[in-house]
Amino acid sequence: MLGRSLFIAIFTALITIGLWSSDAVAASNPCNPCAVNPCAANPCATNPCAANPCDTVGGNMAIRADRVKDEAAVLAEGAALWSDASLGRSGLSCATCHPKGKDLHAAPYPKYIAMADDVVTLDQMINFCMKNPMGGDYLKWNSREMTALAAYVSAHSGGNANPCASNPCAMNPCSKNPCAANPCAANPCSKNPCNPCAAKKSWNPCNPCGY
Repeated sequence: MLGRSLFIAIFTALITIGLWSSDAVAASNPCNPCAVNPCAANPCATNPCAANPCDTVGGNMAIRADRVKDEAAVLAEGAALWSDASLGRSGLSCATCHPKGKDLHAAPYPKYIAMADDVVTLDQMINFCMKNPMGGDYLKWNSREMTALAAYVSAHSGGNANPCASNPCAMNPCSKNPCAANPCAANPCSKNPCNPCAAKKSWNPCNPCGY
């Protein structure tokens, strides 16, 4: 009896040791699909681009101290400056040559302007007119006045007019169908001398119903 109990105890211990050993080997097996995943700590979890090096809003050097954010207000300011002769000393304003923005050079700039005899940007052309016809001083590149006048020119230049607004095909040459009056509308066979259904009151040598 004692021998049997000892045999069972030893057998159970061997099985337990065997199972523990197999689990330990499986866990350490690099090819075991159930082993600890070496990629559990994802090297890409922290995105190296998360901090955008170009995202420095608030930290950039301002173009001007009084930042402008209302585009409509800038355009309205440009409209007021357009007729302001006090920008120069000749008594002329932008509106003297271009009333209400008329006949402005089409965008986009830079482009060759014969008046300046040079390829200029929009800002440079504004300063050319400021210095020459108007006899004033150059506007600073970052001034509100330059931004406002550039906004006005952009809004009124011929480059903003839709070249297709006036449709060259509006007068469609095919609007009147040349076949509207169908030359076959009147059947040329309606008065057929050999038509068996022609009027039988008149004698017809080809009419089987005639006299």
